[in-house]
Amino acid sequence: MIRVLLACYPPSFRERYGAELAALVEDAGAGPRAWGDLAVGAAAAWLYPTFTGEPGERVRMRVQAGLSVIWVAWWVGMLTVPVVARALLDPPAQGANGVVRTLVECTWLVLLAGGVLAAGGAVPLVRRVLLPALRSGRSRVWRPLMPAAVLLVLESAVTGGLWLLRRGHPAVWLHPSTAFLAAVLGWLAGLVALAAVSAAGPPVALRRAAPPVGVMRLPAVLATGVTVALTVLAVVQAAAVLLAGHDDPWAFGAAVIAVVAAAGALSSTRRTIPALWMTRQH
Repeated sequence: MIRVLLACYPPSFRERYGAELAALVEDAGAGPRAWGDLAVGAAAAWLYPTFTGEPGERVRMRVQAGLSVIWVAWWVGMLTVPVVARALLDPPAQGANGVVRTLVECTWLVLLAGGVLAAGGAVPLVRRVLLPALRSGRSRVWRPLMPAAVLLVLESAVTGGLWLLRRGHPAVWLHPSTAFLAAVLGWLAGLVALAAVSAAGPPVALRRAAPPVGVMRLPAVLATGVTVALTVLAVVQAAAVLLAGHDDPWAFGAAVIAVVAAAGALSSTRRTIPALWMTRQH
């Protein structure tokens, strides 16, 4: 567990302080308290990173870190939408009145808007970072994206298979066998894994590519819009859960996670905007 938590720290932090932190944990001893301290420290290291080097390089790394944090936060917040919708509306919770239904439906629209902004920010990075890396054979850059690509192909194939089974044998869904349930659970686990690697892969690739700040300027501006969408998403979901008066732990937990993700994105955006302004002045 200690090794996993140490690996959650940003690469720049691990390079500078990883050995010292590992030695400190070894001397203090492992336990629940140490686990909690490391988890909090890892979150703080991502949200409040320190950069060294020339002023221009510090600005570049600040923008890069902002893009990475907002990307991960968006994926975390995005995954809470189907959880809250499922908990409140399928089947409808006792307090899921018309207002709650409208709020849940609005979350899907906000999700779409934020997804468009995130995709728009990814396009310049793909064109100016990923494609040149593919042409030049810099596998170190695009290798972190391969797990997501492989899982996407596998999940698409399994999804197609389940859809064909649903059309051809509808009774299977009413009386599922153990093998069928295992296939569905494996498909769901694959979706979770796909979300995890899709959130983690691009920030690693971006760090390895180390693009100039000019390449990241437009994606960072659009990432500000993603932060706004994520904040709206968190507020609307929290309002829906509170108005429904639903005590389902899944709905409450997902709403809390969305709020935490939005808070992280807001904190990172607040530090990235001054860096963007500096690049504009120069």
